[in-house]
Amino acid sequence: MEKNNTQTPNTETDTKENPPYYKIDHKLAVAIWTVLFEEGYEYLEKALSRVMIEQGLQEIEGADAVLILSFWREYLEENNLATMIPSDDMLH
Repeated sequence: MEKNNTQTPNTETDTKENPPYYKIDHKLAVAIWTVLFEEGYEYLEKALSRVMIEQGLQEIEGADAVLILSFWREYLEENNLATMIPSDDMLH
């Protein structure tokens, strides 16, 4: 009896196309966002924070107040929940 050694492709991983999205751990997403923020990649950090919020982010554990406000700033301002105005010493 001849064995059938052909394997049907897993359409999620065996295609030649990239997946439409990735599932990553919450802590990894926060770590990536933190590095993007600290290194000044404003467009990417805003895009990542938007996706994280849309997917249900509740909090960033262990972050200081500056990081937390920076993470939520765009969301708060877009939804008219807060307006953040830099102080004079932040502008110099």
